[in-house]
Amino acid sequence: MTVLRVPRLSTDYDEVSLNVMSLRNQSKQQMKKLLSTKHKKYKSMMDLFVLPELEESGGHSPCPKLPPTLAGPSQTDTSLVSFRHMVQTFKHLHQNGRFRPRDCQAHQRLAVIIPFRNRKSHLLLLLNNLIPFLSRQQADVTFFVIEQLPGAIFNKGALLNIGYLEALKLGQFDCFIFHDVDLVPLNDKNLYRCGDNPRHFSVAINKFSYSLAYKGNFGGVVGLSMKQYSEVNGNSNLYIGWGGEDDDLLERVTNKGYFISRYTGELSKYDMVNHSRDKGNEPNPFRVKLLELARVRQEVDGLNSIHYSIHYNRTIKDMALFTLITVDIDNDRLLSEAPYFIQDILSSIDTLESER
Repeated sequence: MTVLRVPRLSTDYDEVSLNVMSLRNQSKQQMKKLLSTKHKKYKSMMDLFVLPELEESGGHSPCPKLPPTLAGPSQTDTSLVSFRHMVQTFKHLHQNGRFRPRDCQAHQRLAVIIPFRNRKSHLLLLLNNLIPFLSRQQADVTFFVIEQLPGAIFNKGALLNIGYLEALKLGQFDCFIFHDVDLVPLNDKNLYRCGDNPRHFSVAINKFSYSLAYKGNFGGVVGLSMKQYSEVNGNSNLYIGWGGEDDDLLERVTNKGYFISRYTGELSKYDMVNHSRDKGNEPNPFRVKLLELARVRQEVDGLNSIHYSIHYNRTIKDMALFTLITVDIDNDRLLSEAPYFIQDILSSIDTLESER
């Protein structure tokens, strides 16, 4: 699959932001006059930035940088409610699977990518907490649940890549939040936004006494802009089974000259839902060997080498809470087409896959 290079939208927007802002207070007649201008550069700016924003925001002004509706520290709501119940509870928020503030324009449009298989109760719990959490942050967010079909070993890195690619088919997003289904945020001042560097949100988890598990941890909940995720070529597709893909992503990020951004532990607290190891997601015994070659294969293993087929793609009927994308990942093909210099390692993984 060919991945197109992503334009530097953040830089372009900075250059024309004053022009965009100045148009918001224009009358309809003035707008028509401006849009009919023959100045090519100015007209192209408006094609890129003014029309989409006016169409989506309804002319609203930007939301405050620090939302006034934040509540601060909280506890996990452990109520297990149905999807239908959530739709009724949050009906004032959702519009075709998209949640956004009604009275102001969010600073970024978010895509929350949730890799998933056989964790319905965890998904219910997460969404029941995450939707009001992001509502208080005045976020413009669409949820994508990327479900891997049973049979093959779980491939989280590939699911994240698929979520990114499929989300871009449905709209333009400024920020991608890659979110484990079993992690619930506990402080809404932990703003789900992307910055100049990739962001690690889940710094302090109850499983690790609300402290950073290890210095190089970059797993759980992370955020990258569209440009950043494209530039690092996404996640590796070769960590088949549990473990290693988040450490590999850290290698990719730092290899491209980025730093990891984190809030303080007090702001970045999460509860991990208790669960046993999933069948079909056993630890990958070769993850350490794969990690040693992370930077060497970065340019040929990731967004540009993913293979999958979609079996289901829809917004849940009568619910509209999220877009569900069910996929079949061809692990065998991913392994067979991997770089030649790691085939010895991958042949061992292929043996594990065939023995299941």
